[in-house]
Amino acid sequence: MNKVARFLPHLAIAMLLGLMVITVLDGYNPLMAFLTSQTSKIYIFIASILGIVCCCMLIARQRVRRKRQR
Repeated sequence: MNKVARFLPHLAIAMLLGLMVITVLDGYNPLMAFLTSQTSKIYIFIASILGIVCCCMLIARQRVRRKRQR
């Protein structure tokens, strides 16, 4: 679990940066239709799920640290 907890935020950052690049490229060249293809929708979904999981892990870690400090 510890390795996953360390790896997951890095994966989320990489995927979200890729999503930002796709969004910028779609703005410059809308004829390529990045955000209308099925692949881009899957990419956005996976990045969103990773972001949610990372946030939940950080919240859980903060709660454990708060309990230890009391």
